[in-house]
Amino acid sequence: MPATSVRPLAPDDASAYRALRLAVIAELPATFCTTHAAESGLPLAQIAQRLRATPHQIIFGAFDKEQLIAIAGLRREPIAVVHDKASLWGVYVAPQARGRGAGRQLVQAAIDHACAIPELGRVRLAVAQDNHAALTLYLAYGFTLQDCPVSEGMLQMQLLLPRPARASTSASAESNVFMKINTLQIPAK
Repeated sequence: MPATSVRPLAPDDASAYRALRLAVIAELPATFCTTHAAESGLPLAQIAQRLRATPHQIIFGAFDKEQLIAIAGLRREPIAVVHDKASLWGVYVAPQARGRGAGRQLVQAAIDHACAIPELGRVRLAVAQDNHAALTLYLAYGFTLQDCPVSEGMLQMQLLLPRPARASTSASAESNVFMKINTLQIPAK
């Protein structure tokens, strides 16, 4: 059995998740859209609800025996226009667990989960430009740098998910759709 196991988190993991999330916010406050005070003030029931896997979000945890040592979330938008994109977010490995492969296992679990969703075509993420370990990890998995930075000091990356080749009937159907769009007449105002 491997030293580190990875699985989707569940509501029963709320206490451990809260403790690790508060640790990351304390260590890297600029990389989160919340504060330590705001996050620590959330009721445990609300955190447990966040850990329920849905068709649009799942949070994975890496465990050393029973101790949660790393986390990563995968979220996709429910809006039809962008439902082909998911975001990898909140990836964090506790300092005492770094360098042992937990980050690789979490990223692989998130990618595997994304590949199992037929409509997903890409996974995006934001990473601090000075986080060389994370950049190396994401590049090793095939993520590429995007032209537009998310904010100062942050880089945007994406991974195009492998998909089987489409049948020729699908290609002709797509062609017909584009022809319909190209011939659409929009009345002048």
